[in-house]
Amino acid sequence: MNFSVIKEIVNENDSIFTIRFDSVMVAKPGQFLMVWVPGVKEVPMSLSSIGDDFAITFKVFGESTKKLASMKKGERMFYRGPYGNPYPEPEGKTAYVAGGTGLASLLPLIRKYKGDVYTGARTRNDLFLLDDDFRIATEDGSLGFRGNVVDLFVKEEDEYDTVYVCGPEAMMRSLLDRMHREKHGNVYFSLERLMKCGIGICDSCSVNGYRVCKEGTVFTYEQLKKMDEFGVYRRSGSGKIELIAKVQ
Repeated sequence: MNFSVIKEIVNENDSIFTIRFDSVMVAKPGQFLMVWVPGVKEVPMSLSSIGDDFAITFKVFGESTKKLASMKKGERMFYRGPYGNPYPEPEGKTAYVAGGTGLASLLPLIRKYKGDVYTGARTRNDLFLLDDDFRIATEDGSLGFRGNVVDLFVKEEDEYDTVYVCGPEAMMRSLLDRMHREKHGNVYFSLERLMKCGIGICDSCSVNGYRVCKEGTVFTYEQLKKMDEFGVYRRSGSGKIELIAKVQ
């Protein structure tokens, strides 16, 4: 277990926070940490910034994230990692497609490699860390394109040689089903699943036998097309198989 001193906590919107911290770890875009706050359980967190400035960006949805969001500058944040396979380097014209908090995982890659960013949320109040040139979709039409980010992106899909995707699993499944690419190997999806160990032991994050924390979190279009559980089933905290539609 490592720890770092918190440099800053930023409230990006009503429910999303960024914690910036000092670290000497070596991390690559797409990797994640298992973050622990004393008294509550560990949670996986995508690195939203790496290099000279390390950060995690997350949505408050349970006890662990609520306690993380209440921490103060100068306090210690405990973590293991980084874990997971990073995003491969892009080739040719590149697009990034983010739904929900998926933008956090993609940001280190976006900052390193030029490309078009498509991001979406239910309303403008759910968006965070936007740049002026981002292509935005909101389901209520309060900012940018009225609809979801999949609807916004698929019309432009053929323009790109490499595509990176991160967001809610139902959103990524919808995009996977609507894509019609010949160069499947240049589409990369980063999966978000319940993780208890982060090192491939507990099997809580598995999809068709693939451990998201170990064999992922990044998978290719071709790999996901063969996973009939993707976007359909996942495990609850107790290990029970559940329909994703029931737990959204």
